[in-house]
Amino acid sequence: MEEESYGSSERSSISSEESAPYSTDNSSHATNPMNSEEEEEEEESSDDYPSKRRKHGPILEEEDRISTLPDSILLTILSSLCTVDSVRTGVLSKRWAYLWTFVPSLRFTDYYFRHAAHYPNFVDNVLLLHRASKLANFAVQFEYNPELKPRVDLWVCFATTAKVDQLSLHLSSCFYKLPQHLYANEFVSELDFRSCEIKPNGLVRWSSLKRLCLWNLDLHQDVLNKVLLGSPRLEFLELRNCDKLNRLDIVSESLKKLVMDSYDQDYPLELEIVAPKIESLEIIGDFYGMKKCQIKNASALVEVRVDFEIRMEYEDEEQEEDHYKNCENVVRELFESLHQVKKLIVGRWCLKVLSIMSMKHLSSPVLNCKCLTMKTSMEKWDLPGIASLLQSSPYVETLVIDIIFSNHDLEVFFSWSNFLDVIS
Repeated sequence: MEEESYGSSERSSISSEESAPYSTDNSSHATNPMNSEEEEEEEESSDDYPSKRRKHGPILEEEDRISTLPDSILLTILSSLCTVDSVRTGVLSKRWAYLWTFVPSLRFTDYYFRHAAHYPNFVDNVLLLHRASKLANFAVQFEYNPELKPRVDLWVCFATTAKVDQLSLHLSSCFYKLPQHLYANEFVSELDFRSCEIKPNGLVRWSSLKRLCLWNLDLHQDVLNKVLLGSPRLEFLELRNCDKLNRLDIVSESLKKLVMDSYDQDYPLELEIVAPKIESLEIIGDFYGMKKCQIKNASALVEVRVDFEIRMEYEDEEQEEDHYKNCENVVRELFESLHQVKKLIVGRWCLKVLSIMSMKHLSSPVLNCKCLTMKTSMEKWDLPGIASLLQSSPYVETLVIDIIFSNHDLEVFFSWSNFLDVIS
């Protein structure tokens, strides 16, 4: 694309009342964060430029090398910036004035805005000025309220009309109901939804989708089945703090990796994962009130990472002891369902549980893994768990000990070591 295409003078500006970081020049220039006085100073300095260049020619010539790069490279650089910063480059020179309007990646976050009302106004006006026919990435992150739904619907429509490849909606405070037209999209390859309501009225048609991340939302099995059946090329699925899922039945033929990350709902979780085709599984994060975790019918499973912790609030010693017994049962059943896995990564909390089991003369289930990684702080009460796991892994060829220590580990260590001191 030739440089002239970015220099069109028939464009409207974004007003300072609508966008806090920017101010208006009431001319046919793209948005910039400078006020009119600063713009006048810029014009004066640009008139004096030849004399300055004669005085400091070699230095200024080196400093301006970036502006001589082709448009395609400059757009790649701008694509790596948050959209607020990308727009700000419009004040650098006429060469940059409208370059940002062709950026194929738009990322909006409310972090830069002092007043909540300025954020949606800024997004609206950027989309009004934007010219790229195809979007590689479109992401919004802000504190959502239902009054903004019509505007967010328009943002999503803008992205899908531009055949966006990666769409990310990270919202907070309230749930946003996805528009129905979004469920029929043949272009998007990555979707990342946080605090969104997924309720398709009909079939889901995400024919190009390869990666799906769902955070902080209610997800019933029937809805998940619709998503999986409508995503024939899906390879990666991450479910983070998703409610309403106990038995997770993966019916996808294409899915290769599943990530289960955290659960903090009020009622107990009894998790069963049925996934005959997945090759990689991660169970990570904090799970509150987990009572069961089993992997069933996972004959293709090769690599597993179990780096999670079961958390529970208890009021007396009896509840505390019940909690530790529950942890033992969960870890034992989980490891029994992983006997065929070839590559296993075991987190620090699981090693603590194995230590308790070892002190009670309860052995770890036999594993067939050939590559074993253990994450540990190498404290005294980690060692029984490490020894037990090694004894139950007779086929290990590669052993990795990942030593990690943090303040959180210190707190957990004292809790577990006190309990281990009692049973020993």
